[in-house]
Amino acid sequence: MQIFTEALILVRTVEAHIVSETESDIRLFSYIKRLIWLPTKFLKMGINEKTKGASVWAFLSLVFMIFGAWLVDTLGLANTVAATWTLLLAMISPLFLVVFAMPSTYGDHGVSQQTVAFIVKHLGTRSFSSVEAVELLKKSVKPFEDRARSRVSTLKWLVGLLWACFTYTFLKGIETPIPNSSGLMSYVFMSFWLFMGVIVVYLCVWGYEASLDKLFRSIEFGCNDFCHLIELQYKSNANYSIDSVPRK
Repeated sequence: MQIFTEALILVRTVEAHIVSETESDIRLFSYIKRLIWLPTKFLKMGINEKTKGASVWAFLSLVFMIFGAWLVDTLGLANTVAATWTLLLAMISPLFLVVFAMPSTYGDHGVSQQTVAFIVKHLGTRSFSSVEAVELLKKSVKPFEDRARSRVSTLKWLVGLLWACFTYTFLKGIETPIPNSSGLMSYVFMSFWLFMGVIVVYLCVWGYEASLDKLFRSIEFGCNDFCHLIELQYKSNANYSIDSVPRK
C-alpha cells in the first residue's frame, strides 16, 4: 500500500481513538460521523486539555488565599501594610507556579500511554517491520500537521481581527455621547455580547490547537515507541543468531 495511504489511515485512526470513537464499516455513516460528531468531541477535548492549567491555578489560588488569610489572622497583621503584601503574595504565587511548572507536567501534550500503545498495535497490524519505513511514515504525516497548523494560524488572525473590531466599537461608544438610558443599555449589551463572542472564538481556536498538539504528538510518540521495539527485536534476533552458532 502507498505510504500516503498509510499516513492517512494512521491519522484517521488516531483521530477517532483520542476522542474515544471507532470507525464505522458503513462508509456513509462514517463520513457523516466524521463531518458532524467527531469535530465537536475533538474541539471539546482540546478545550478540556487547555483548561486543566486554569483549574490547577484556580485550586492553588484558593489554597494560597485561605493560607494567606489564616496567616494574617494568626500573626495579627490585619489592617497593616504587611497584611496587604501577604495577601498579594498569596495571589501571585499560584500564577508563578503554574506558568513556570516543571516540563514533565505538561510536555506530553496530554498524550496517554494507552494511546501510544494503541498506535504501536496499529502499526504492527499494518505490517511495518523496519525503522526506515516508520520514519518515512512520520515524514508523510508531517504535511497533514503543517496544513492543520496553517489553518490555526489563519484562525488566530481572525481572532485578532475580531478583537480589533470589538476594541474599535467599544472605544467609539465611549467617545460618542449616549443621549438616554435606553441607548446606554443597548451599548452595554452589544459590547458584552461582542466581548463574549471574541472569548468563545478564542477558546475554540485555543482548544483546536491543543487537540492538534495531542493528535500529532501521539503519532510521533507512538512511531518512536514502535521503532524502539523494532530495534530491540533486531538486537534480540542478532544475539540469538550469535548464541546459536556452535562453538568449537
